[in-house]
Amino acid sequence: MRRRISSQLRKFFALESAGGIFLVFASLLALVIANSSASNDFNQAIEPFHSLINEGLMAIFFFMVGLEIRNEIRHGEMRNPKNAALPIFAAIGGMLIPALIYTIFNYGGPGQSGWAVPMPTDIALAIGALALLGSRIDTSLKIFLLTLAIADDLFSIIILGVFYTSGLSPVKIFSTIGVVAIALLMPEIKQLPTKRLIEILHPWTAFLIIPLFALTNIGVEINWSSLAQTLSGPVAGGIIFGRVVGKIVGITLFAWLAVKIGFARKPDSVSFSEIAGAGALAGMGLTVSLFLAELAINDEAVIAEIKLGLVMAALISAILGILLLSRFSKAQD
Repeated sequence: MRRRISSQLRKFFALESAGGIFLVFASLLALVIANSSASNDFNQAIEPFHSLINEGLMAIFFFMVGLEIRNEIRHGEMRNPKNAALPIFAAIGGMLIPALIYTIFNYGGPGQSGWAVPMPTDIALAIGALALLGSRIDTSLKIFLLTLAIADDLFSIIILGVFYTSGLSPVKIFSTIGVVAIALLMPEIKQLPTKRLIEILHPWTAFLIIPLFALTNIGVEINWSSLAQTLSGPVAGGIIFGRVVGKIVGITLFAWLAVKIGFARKPDSVSFSEIAGAGALAGMGLTVSLFLAELAINDEAVIAEIKLGLVMAALISAILGILLLSRFSKAQD
């Protein structure tokens, strides 16, 4: 039996899909600029605004993340423990396995402290790639991926607060963990409820803040002669292998275990092969991963390798996820 999707959720998917296009375009433009003669001029032009973007505007993004988590807990899939258990368990697996793989690649190396970088999923990129398959994708799978990504955001915030606060200034603590806490704990305002706040802020985060963050942060100069060596190195290789393979294995395995043990219920219309396809799309992550990398790593050379790894992992994950879901998903009525 197909699940119906509310008009509000339909609007959310549409905005995330469109926002994903903006994010991809901004990331590609950042890479083009970084590898052109305009690189120095661009970096000098954005330098005065870097803190405003990374701490000021990103505070709005993290507040929006907090609102999404709050809304999901109160009104979405996380409200029903049985329904929430499957994507939550899958999200945990989709974070633990990539982190473990990255740590194996980088134990004792300069990139070791970036173990959390392969964990987060970009909702916009994952939902945007899913939208390319149109009506082939069952509504339950769309809701599963959305809930997984939101649970992923929640766990990423917890990890940020527990393991990386020593690298945060008071301003950055407030602009990340602080604003998420405010969004989660503030009382409901009748004149401006959570759903309405999301409707107001969502277009700004999807079409301006996240693309602008990518444009000013994802750019990295590519040395084509040593690219293969860089991508196969422990940092970029750990990111790619962790995100591409780790997300699929972690999400599918933990979802299967949750159902097998009886902790969760899988929708009849969704197969584990489709969950593996969604797991592949969850390997697409730029925004929060890059944010964590900047906190965890001080070595600019290592950060450059992380950026290349994230871009390559997102590209491979998108192709693999679309291929898997094209193969295993059936057209919907």
